[in-house]
Amino acid sequence: MGIDAPEVHVLLQDLDGGGARWWLERSGPEPSRTVMTLRTPPRRGAVWVARHWTTDRAGESGVAPLLLPDIALLTSELVGNAVVHGSGGEVEVRFSVDAEHATVEVSDANLDPPEVRRTGPATPGGQGMRLVELLATSWGHHRLPQGRGKTVWFAIAL
Repeated sequence: MGIDAPEVHVLLQDLDGGGARWWLERSGPEPSRTVMTLRTPPRRGAVWVARHWTTDRAGESGVAPLLLPDIALLTSELVGNAVVHGSGGEVEVRFSVDAEHATVEVSDANLDPPEVRRTGPATPGGQGMRLVELLATSWGHHRLPQGRGKTVWFAIAL
């Protein structure tokens, strides 16, 4: 980021004896995009922490209250997948907002891409990515450098 170093805020939260922490980045003197990051161990409670953290950050960033339930639900789905299928490494959640979209990115240590299952309503589980596909304006995934895992993201139009 050159001369304009990011502004950094740190918050520590207790999560089942582990720690969750977050910080805020802004690029340049008048940023057009704000990025906030939460890192948490893949433990029970991480979904709750990430869901509330993300909706709090979205609300503070001026995202319309009508959009917050969808952001909460989709964040819960992605973080739940990272906790269950993420190969045990730390889960990173990034929330960003610009003039057009609110975006949530969830990274974990598993290299396998997410799968949208086309199962019936009576089939238990496996519907999370289908919800992401239906409710998000756009979504996708990519591998992290050096084979460290993957990031799955969604964006919701503001």
